[in-house]
Amino acid sequence: MVKTRIHLGLRTIKTALAVTLALTIAGLLGSAMPIFSAIGAISAMSRTLKDALTACLTQLTGCVVGCVIGCLFLVMFPHTPPILIGLGIILVILLGLRLHSEFAIPLSCIVFVSICLYEAGSPFFYAAARFGDTSVGLIIALAVNMLIKPYNNRARIAGMLTHIVQAFPDYLQERVLHGHYPDLTPLRNSLDRLDAELSLYEDQSYPNKENRHAIGIYLRGCQQLAERMYDEMKALCLMDSPGLPDTACVARLSAMGIAAENVTICQAGQQREEDIVLAYHAGNLLNAFDYLCALNEMPDEAILQKE
Repeated sequence: MVKTRIHLGLRTIKTALAVTLALTIAGLLGSAMPIFSAIGAISAMSRTLKDALTACLTQLTGCVVGCVIGCLFLVMFPHTPPILIGLGIILVILLGLRLHSEFAIPLSCIVFVSICLYEAGSPFFYAAARFGDTSVGLIIALAVNMLIKPYNNRARIAGMLTHIVQAFPDYLQERVLHGHYPDLTPLRNSLDRLDAELSLYEDQSYPNKENRHAIGIYLRGCQQLAERMYDEMKALCLMDSPGLPDTACVARLSAMGIAAENVTICQAGQQREEDIVLAYHAGNLLNAFDYLCALNEMPDEAILQKE
């Protein structure tokens, strides 16, 4: 039986805290429906401040859509039958899609149904109260995201770069020394994930936009070196004939700790065309490898001092 490891992450804790604060404040404000504050807090809890702000604006749009259509239905049909509520849901969904607020459609529908089922007092006052409740949750989630250890994937990116660097010796050994053609799909997937994490890092402007921008440029440089290494390895794997490594290439591989026993080496003056191509691409790859190893070990303080 495989045991599933349960990870209690910071985002989970921040979500629980945001909901707790939202319900507490909604209670202090005398809200009749504090659940909308909890829904707002849950909806706006995202990994980054930018994502949280986008979620807040989207959810507020959805809440407005639900409130407006709900009030119109309640004015036109004071005792809205279920069939009309169902038709109203279609209208809410279509309008949400039109406004590109797909993420907020569930909240729009909940607010709409809640208003349609409301039977006492002014529907406009009730809609305003639900909008206020949801806004409380959204604002609290945004504040929690901003003030309590904002998301920072810098360490994750460094780990991914290290993982990519550590993968290349095996690829080099298989391709250059043994003449095999390894599957580069895992490496390509790692590079794609790295690009996604870098984009996420660049989207974060809090708490220090200038420092993040400088480090982001440096990290993109590291990514370009990793991509260069991949391109050179891909070129090696597209060769019709594997070729033989020369003495200089084998020496560089040995210095990296790659075992080179019983390897046939191309002698000087006896290089074939495929041997020359192999030496060219392997040399470019190793140069990029050395640069990336040096850059990836540079602390952020040193990066910022060079700017």
